[in-house]
Amino acid sequence: MKKKLTNPNQMKKVCAMLVSAFIFMMTCGAQTPWDGTIAGSYDGGDGTRENPYQIATAEQLALFAYDINNGVNSEAHFILTKDINLNGAGGQIWTAAGTVKVTWLNQINYVVEPAYPFMGVFDGDGHVISDMHVDNADVIGLFGCTYSAEVRNLIIENASVTQGASAGIVVGEAFNTDIEGCTVSGEVRAYGNKVGGIAGRYIADDNDNDTVSIRNCVNNAYVTGGVMFLGGIAGYTEMNDGVFVIEHCVNNGEVGDMWNTNAAGGIIGQGSFIIRHSDNYGKVSGETTAGGIVGQGGSFGLIEYCFNHPTGEVTGGSSAGGIIGTPIFTTIRMSGNMATVTGDASYDMILVGGIAGSDGSISNCFNTGNLVGIMDVLDPLTAQMGGITGSPTEGFVYNVYNAGQIIRPTNPDLTNYVYGHIIPAFFNEKDIRNCYYYGNEDIPAYVYNFGSSSYTYLPESSAISEGASATSWVLDEAQYGTTDLLEALNAGAMGECVWVEDVEGINGGFPLPQPRPYDAVAEIVSDPVQVDVYPNPGNNAFNIRTALTDLHVELYDMTGRLVSRQEITDIVTTINAEFMPSGIYVWKVYSGVSTGSTTLVESGKWVKK
Repeated sequence: MKKKLTNPNQMKKVCAMLVSAFIFMMTCGAQTPWDGTIAGSYDGGDGTRENPYQIATAEQLALFAYDINNGVNSEAHFILTKDINLNGAGGQIWTAAGTVKVTWLNQINYVVEPAYPFMGVFDGDGHVISDMHVDNADVIGLFGCTYSAEVRNLIIENASVTQGASAGIVVGEAFNTDIEGCTVSGEVRAYGNKVGGIAGRYIADDNDNDTVSIRNCVNNAYVTGGVMFLGGIAGYTEMNDGVFVIEHCVNNGEVGDMWNTNAAGGIIGQGSFIIRHSDNYGKVSGETTAGGIVGQGGSFGLIEYCFNHPTGEVTGGSSAGGIIGTPIFTTIRMSGNMATVTGDASYDMILVGGIAGSDGSISNCFNTGNLVGIMDVLDPLTAQMGGITGSPTEGFVYNVYNAGQIIRPTNPDLTNYVYGHIIPAFFNEKDIRNCYYYGNEDIPAYVYNFGSSSYTYLPESSAISEGASATSWVLDEAQYGTTDLLEALNAGAMGECVWVEDVEGINGGFPLPQPRPYDAVAEIVSDPVQVDVYPNPGNNAFNIRTALTDLHVELYDMTGRLVSRQEITDIVTTINAEFMPSGIYVWKVYSGVSTGSTTLVESGKWVKK
């Protein structure tokens, strides 16, 4: 005879135990830790876009990797239907999906070729892959190698990715791959060449100049190791015959190892890229060069509407910038740094800038972060610090301001140094103008001009004083007929952006750049989408497609100089740009050629790589 429970407290305890057991079984049922086995089939589907293979267990995810690594279903469509626990804490090591052939040229350089890459579509459908541990392979991540693939809507939590020549939590080597809506956390601690929170190396080499991208992704992982290139989103990027764009991405994780990383960036370590509307909140450090958004540029770079926030402190061994350490053919527009930037000499010299550590083409940008120089080495050579860039630029600097404090090195052995509110020195043939600065009263307003071997003031520039309110600022010398900083910035923006007051107090009350409304850029005749310019970015030519007639197009460089004027005589007109230098151009299409009276139809930007 069974004994009945009559004590109410006993009954409550039993009920509580049953509820807890039920919740435990439900939770474990959804994320049963992996035991290393491989399933014999998927949970459903036939691999088409309309009916993708369904992955509901870790065993089925292992089947997916096994198939891809053996050239099976490599172009199929897959979808996660449940959360998955890969049980890295229990000793299970994940084998990345997609393999490569790696040929090492020496201890540092190597050539990677896809062997059995993933070439299909993987949709996480918002589900979580947790506790993934990947170790001891040349190319590692959830995916080892992808080619012309899509990976989207995926969350990877508590990942541990170690070793690897190319390592990322999502993918080690990505060729022509679109990655969207992915969020990762954990740690990437690799000792290879290219390491990133999302992707280790990302290559755009599509012969059709197609655009591939990483969009709407977030890295919360700690990214470090003894590597060449380290980035919160991607370690190293290349644009060959294709175009690579990072948009609306965020890095929250700490990036870098001060004495073991060549180039470190909050978004990208080094490479060629277009980065738009992305933010860094994590600390960044690199032995040679470091930047809040990018460590070092490559053959082409464009950064716009990117911000390094106060928590994104940057430390570089020889070159440190709030946005980019060493630009190299990089243009930075409508971006800003709010974090402390430190140059901590490891090569007897430092170059420190609020936007760029050295060089750069910079417009409509700001710095409000402090700049710090440390030179504790025995024989310091050079210290160069500027509120916007830390060296004479090969590009241009205009419509910018610096409100950060410049804290110079105190080493008594330092005899070669130069500091500037905006730039420490310049060449008089360069376009340096409309620069504004606040504070640093002990630094002279003039800079050394190499073109005339003398000191001079920056043209059309002025110091800033506090205004009547916390968000108003007054120029000591009027520009564009006004002493109001906000008005002057908007007058000098050249249509790139709109400067607005810092009403939310996120930038110390100083103005912020925002995208310009489309209808404020040009007078629209009728249909707002009636002129198409492509490819953009392009190389030696671009096309204008329109059904309108009686038109001509004018092309201006970023100094406002007219570089080309041509009538539009067909539905598609090709504009020759072969002899134009790389950079950003403004195109304007006018109607009324036959009558001599012109009306602006549309305008926009075109980027030559």
